[in-house]
Amino acid sequence: MQPTPQAPDNAPARPISQPLLTRSESLFLACLENLSHQRCHIQCKPRLTDFLHDEALAGFQKICQRHIDFFIYRKEDWLPMLAIEFEDDDNSAEKSSRRMRDRKLVNDVLQSTGVPLVHVHAKEIDQIDTLVHKLTAAWHQRAAALET
Repeated sequence: MQPTPQAPDNAPARPISQPLLTRSESLFLACLENLSHQRCHIQCKPRLTDFLHDEALAGFQKICQRHIDFFIYRKEDWLPMLAIEFEDDDNSAEKSSRRMRDRKLVNDVLQSTGVPLVHVHAKEIDQIDTLVHKLTAAWHQRAAALET
């Protein structure tokens, strides 16, 4: 881990940039792109407010600060079809407590919009058939709901 650069007493500390995705998330994104064959759009780490436009929604301020690991959109109109929460073996206290705190809020918001939430563990990257089944089932669930 690199030390945080020390700024002179009168100067603000410089922000440190970090990669958007972890190594595991990058591998999963590559897997999603390979499986999709460009039949959909994949967005990494969108905020919930990127697809919610109801400021009257209870808890809007909390929602503004939350993101989903991946969103899968319909190709022709960018309609959200499913959300993916990616879980790896990073059991750091910060990430674990954030995950527990955010999970109910995210589940409730997505359920209210009809967008299925799929939980994928890093170990599932190698289980292509299982992964395809989970993602396809969620896609079809959303498509069926949109037709009614």
